[in-house]
Amino acid sequence: MEDFNSIKKKLLKSVDFEFFDKAILSNPFKKGNGICFKAVISKTLINGKEGFQISYFIDKKVVHENIVYNESIYDRLIEKLLEVMSDNFKQCNLLANRIITILMNKKREFKITENKENKNPVKNILSHNAEKNYIIKDGIYADWLFEVGLIDKNGNVHNSMQKKFRQINRFIEMVSDIEKYIPYNGVIVDMGCGKSYLTFAMYYYFNIIKKKNITIKGFDLKEDVVDKCNNIAKKSGFSKLEFFAGDIADIDGSAEKADMLITLHACDTATDIALAHGIKWGCGVIMSVPCCQHELSGQIKNDIMNGVFSYGILKERFSAILTDGIRAETLRLWGYKTSVLEFIDMEHTPKNIMIRAVKKEKFKTNKKDIEAYERLIKEFNVNPAIKRLIGIPIDS
Repeated sequence: MEDFNSIKKKLLKSVDFEFFDKAILSNPFKKGNGICFKAVISKTLINGKEGFQISYFIDKKVVHENIVYNESIYDRLIEKLLEVMSDNFKQCNLLANRIITILMNKKREFKITENKENKNPVKNILSHNAEKNYIIKDGIYADWLFEVGLIDKNGNVHNSMQKKFRQINRFIEMVSDIEKYIPYNGVIVDMGCGKSYLTFAMYYYFNIIKKKNITIKGFDLKEDVVDKCNNIAKKSGFSKLEFFAGDIADIDGSAEKADMLITLHACDTATDIALAHGIKWGCGVIMSVPCCQHELSGQIKNDIMNGVFSYGILKERFSAILTDGIRAETLRLWGYKTSVLEFIDMEHTPKNIMIRAVKKEKFKTNKKDIEAYERLIKEFNVNPAIKRLIGIPIDS
C-alpha cells in the first residue's frame, strides 16, 4: 500500500495526459441520501483552453466542478482525483494511454492493482474540437443555454450534452446558409418543436447574433413542455419567441404568415402536414428533418421489388427513402429549389436526413415533371399524405 504523495508521483509518471479520456470513481464507503455515490472526471474545454470537469452523482442530481487550465493543471488533476477518492471511494478506474485501477482502504492507503497499455487510446480530442468554428461557442454563458440544460454556470457544455451541442451548431450552420432569404422583421414557425433546443438556438442566432428582429412561434402538442419553453423564453429575455400548445393540423393556414417553416422530428404524416402548411403560406424557406415514416410502408407494392419487400427492415427503409423523395419532389413541383442533406442523428431517431427548400422567385412546372411525379407514385402503388394535402400545381 502507498500513501497520497507516493501514489500521486506514480500516476503522474504513468499517465500521458494527451490521451486522458476519463476517470471513474466508484464503490463508496458511505451510502445514502445526499452522499455522492459516483464521480467522473473528464477532459473538456473551459474558455477555449484544456481543462477537466468533475461530475458528482448525488441522488438523482449531477453537480459539476471544473479544474481550469494553469501551468500545473495535471498535477492539480491527480491531486483532486485522489482527494475525491479519499473522501469516500474505494476504487478508481482511469483511462488514458494506460488503463489503471486504483484501490483505497479505510486507512486512506492506495494500491494500483492494474496498470496496462491501452491499445485504443484517444488523443487530442479537445484540440480537434477547438478547431471547429462553432457559431454558438463553448465556454460562453447565455441564459437560454443554461436553462435548457446544455451548459453549467461557467458556460461549459455538459459532457452528456456534447452531441446535442454539436447538433445545434450543425443546424445553425445550415440556417446560416439560407439566412439571406429571411427578411428583417420576418416570421419563423417551428412545428413540433418539442424541448426546443434548436428553436432557442435559431432565435439566438437571428436576433442576438444577427440582430434581424425575427418573430418565432413554436407549436407542440404537450402543454407542460410548451409552458416550460415559454418560461425559459421569458427568463432569457426572448420577447419575440412564443410557444403554443396544439395540433399542427388544426392551425388555420389562412391566418398565418411565415417567411420560414421548420419541422424537426415531426412523426410520420405530421411532417407532411407541416410541409403542406409551408407551401400554402408561400414560405420562402422550409427545413424539415423527418422522424419515423410508417404510412407508405403499409401501402407500398411493386412486383419487381418483392424480393426486397419480403424483408421487413428493408421494406421499412426503402419506404422511408421513397417518402422523403416524394416530399422533396412535391416541394420542387411547387417552385422550391430543394436539397436533401445529411444532418446529425436526432435525439429521438437515428434518421439523419434534412430536406431544405428555398422558394424560387419565378418557376414553371411543366407537364413532364408532373408526369414523372405521377409515374413514381403509381410505380409503387402509394397515395402519400403530402399529395393528398397539397396536390400538385397545374402545369404552365
